[in-house]
Amino acid sequence: MRWGALAGALLCTGLPEARAEEPDPGTPVASTSQRRGILTVRASWRTGVPDYLGGSLTVNAIPLVDVELGATLVNPVVASLYLRAGPRWSLYEGRNDAGRGLSLRLSALAGARGTSAYDVRQGGWRGQWGLNAVAALDGTYWLARYFGVSAQLVAGGTTYFPLRQPVQALLGPLTPDARLSLGLSF
Repeated sequence: MRWGALAGALLCTGLPEARAEEPDPGTPVASTSQRRGILTVRASWRTGVPDYLGGSLTVNAIPLVDVELGATLVNPVVASLYLRAGPRWSLYEGRNDAGRGLSLRLSALAGARGTSAYDVRQGGWRGQWGLNAVAALDGTYWLARYFGVSAQLVAGGTTYFPLRQPVQALLGPLTPDARLSLGLSF
């Protein structure tokens, strides 16, 4: 519940400043730094390790910062949620005056990842939390000023903490977190 409130607060504080009205034909066009997107919705299917299926929402409305919320399935009985944030650097900005073109960005994101698994012996869900850190390379081809097609390549890992029970590591002490996801940017 706290994660939802945090994500809602970040959305509400960043959205009012992020999108300006379309300029009149007689006024100068905004610089490319003022034409950044507000958010990106992505999905991945069979392109991640260890994740099989995933979806994420990345908020880009805050200057120089990305905030990403996502959910994944490792298999039908293992699921995870994550919330991570970090700095964003522009590698290439090829958008023209109409807002069309390619943008490349690099982000260093860190946050929490919770993984739950259904334990057949106990007849219930067991969960564990860990520190998740990734580097994300994000490319967006803007078809219009506020609409683009996005691809993201993520590489990093998660270290789980033994809070109330021993850690059930998925693939060892550092569980990899890598995926290629596709989506839409607004």
